[in-house]
Amino acid sequence: MRRRLLSFATAVTLSVGALLGAAGPAQAAESPSALCGSGYYVIDSRGLPGATTYLLYKSSGGGWNCVVTIKTADRGTLTKVGAYLDIEDGRGGIDEGRFGYYAGPIRADSGGQCVRFGGLSRGTYWTSPWGHCG
Repeated sequence: MRRRLLSFATAVTLSVGALLGAAGPAQAAESPSALCGSGYYVIDSRGLPGATTYLLYKSSGGGWNCVVTIKTADRGTLTKVGAYLDIEDGRGGIDEGRFGYYAGPIRADSGGQCVRFGGLSRGTYWTSPWGHCG
């Protein structure tokens, strides 16, 4: 039986890859589309201090919107963040609290109506004007 020795650089690369690989699925789950679910895609976004708020849309089932706010700073530290979705007819939702990575997702059937979305991060609230009608 022949043994092959790994170079130091290869061993370090493999070790780092194994460590990063363990974190990979959690990071992938934090993409806006992965958080909202199958069929959703980003149609709008807004950068906030230390986070980005995303509005996503899914056409199946009559038209659905989803909002998530994903932290870009202070990740893993509990800080106040929020995600908001309003539908013209008064439906929607809010997810606000002290989170380590993201707020949301907030999903609602929005078929044929206008929506507005918003987020909170580092004390800055932002809300879009009504739009994305349809």
